[in-house]
Amino acid sequence: MALNRRTVVQLGTAATVGTMLPRLALSASGQNDGFEREFAETLDRLKATFSELGFSETPPQPIATGADDYNGGLRHDFDQSALPSGDFVIQPLARVGDVDEKSRADVLPLFHEVGCHPAGADGQTTTRLMMRILTEEFDLDPSRIAFVSVPQSSDMREVLDQMGLPFADKVLLRDEAEALAARDASGFFFPDPFGDAYIVTMGVYYRVGDTDEAAPAAYPPSANWTEIGEIIIGGEAAPLGISIGAERLTYARTGQYPTWDQRLGALFAQAELEGAEPPGLSAFR
Repeated sequence: MALNRRTVVQLGTAATVGTMLPRLALSASGQNDGFEREFAETLDRLKATFSELGFSETPPQPIATGADDYNGGLRHDFDQSALPSGDFVIQPLARVGDVDEKSRADVLPLFHEVGCHPAGADGQTTTRLMMRILTEEFDLDPSRIAFVSVPQSSDMREVLDQMGLPFADKVLLRDEAEALAARDASGFFFPDPFGDAYIVTMGVYYRVGDTDEAAPAAYPPSANWTEIGEIIIGGEAAPLGISIGAERLTYARTGQYPTWDQRLGALFAQAELEGAEPPGLSAFR
């Protein structure tokens, strides 16, 4: 099966890094030490925030899935079925398709997503939770936030309008058939990459750099926007929840990003630590 970013980007979400980032990577030449300090602070704040909200941390799954027929056996999403309601996870992830886009600052060979499933949540609950974390706990500028979704997200109009994020101005609605065919998570997310069951999502984007570009009017957004998370607002293939890219949240906070090479070392060290050699690793060598 040929893999590209559109195919592989479908899923993604959260494990524990601060102390887990391998010393091999931390001593690599070209290391952005400033980013790693900020990243460790992001993780500490995420853990504290989720704990204060009543969530319990659960251990991440290995970087190797043991199923080599998709993404070269590398984990590309937190395990939706294994994460109980009321828990959160910080999951290390890698996507083979990202090798083709390594020139982008916000694409990395190893990254971490924080995912949670609030008990009994609906789409408005998950939307409020995401916005609370981003704007209140991390002080992100609401004027720089935008969303990409599909027409099924219209139920979020009221809650976004109430939060001063006007749905009409902030949400790019993709054509439903196009988003389903793309299977790239901005609108629909397939927990089983070979299955037909999906959940409905809103991709959360943040405008970076010195620009006042308006919310995206076409998909994919320009390079001025980086996707920092997904809000699950509907569907039955997985519990409703949120996921936040910890590296991209750090990027949004600080404008800093690690180098590809330093995280490449971290990916190999992570696999070696686990004693795993999934075939997808060869794409990164």
